[in-house]
Amino acid sequence: MTRFSDFKEEDLEYSLSVSSFAKLCGTTRDTLRYYYEQNILTPRVDPNNGYHYYSASQISSFFFINTMRKAGCSIKEISTTIHNSSKESISKLVNSKILDMQRELFLINKKISSLHLGLWILEKYDGCKPGVPFLDTIPDMSFSSTKVKDKSSSYHAADVAKDISAHLAKASSDSSFAAFPSGVTIDYKDLLKGDYVYNNIITLSFLPADNVDSFPLPSRRVISCYHDHNTSGIDKTYKKMVTFIKRNKLTACSDLFSVSLINIYNKEADHTYFKYLFICVE
Repeated sequence: MTRFSDFKEEDLEYSLSVSSFAKLCGTTRDTLRYYYEQNILTPRVDPNNGYHYYSASQISSFFFINTMRKAGCSIKEISTTIHNSSKESISKLVNSKILDMQRELFLINKKISSLHLGLWILEKYDGCKPGVPFLDTIPDMSFSSTKVKDKSSSYHAADVAKDISAHLAKASSDSSFAAFPSGVTIDYKDLLKGDYVYNNIITLSFLPADNVDSFPLPSRRVISCYHDHNTSGIDKTYKKMVTFIKRNKLTACSDLFSVSLINIYNKEADHTYFKYLFICVE
């Protein structure tokens, strides 16, 4: 007759079969075998039959390993941490991965914000007539900008291609710059003179301004207008916006923002474009 006292403490502690332990952890036998081979989650091996047994206390170890793997840690990093498990080494590794994930989260949020803003512009366009200015209150937005190096002859996208490239290069970094939706600005003083020359490459964002790479718009109150390839010349739209501001005795407090959402040539070689224009007013 086998009595409780006949079992060693280790036998009692390590009593879960591989299948049972895998089920409790929601994993596979192959994963447990891999962790065993890498010496990061070691079961007790029965010397009589070679069977592997795990302890219930190792469930937390499994989830620590799994969490660190999902955080981007290599098996080597995890092994080093486990076998040199000082508080300092664990804190150093975990903090580095937290920073990596925060950076990844920031970049994801930047992309989500860009898509939300693009959709907001498109959906608002459905209820507006192209080429007709209107007074509007827009959501909180920030903008990033890159100054056009040679403003004297910057009337078309081709004239500012290098500036656009420089601006979008910033968007690929960790800054609050986004790549979309982007466009240009025209100084309001130039707008009044009928000199429609670009002075900045810009990107709008729903993310809060950091006042380093991005800045808040001076006002949420704007004169907006939509312009597409079916509308008469964009210079006429510019003039209508200026006239609207004067007629309603408003004061412009920003440049004219011209944001391009669509600018393509289709298979018939027809130029198709869509722009959202606005000027902040007081």
